[in-house]
Amino acid sequence: MSGTASIENGKKGGRPKYHTKAEIPGINLVILTPVQYNSLLEKYGYELLKKALLILENWLKFSPKGSKYAGKNNYGHFRSDGWVINSAKTKN
Repeated sequence: MSGTASIENGKKGGRPKYHTKAEIPGINLVILTPVQYNSLLEKYGYELLKKALLILENWLKFSPKGSKYAGKNNYGHFRSDGWVINSAKTKN
């Protein structure tokens, strides 16, 4: 493992040491790193990801349960069988 990879991926390939946030227009509460955002963009496409981001943003803003996840990385909410993606697929 090179020195650059260990800095980018954390000590043992886990979390990055530095916290970067992807700047997503119109989305303030959903936190993703640029690498995570690009990965989701490749996996789901722009339209579906935008719908999913808006659904999660509203949930974080208005749900009492959502406030627990505000200010944390939200990558785990975008599973292909998760409620955020399924809601985005059924939304017109």
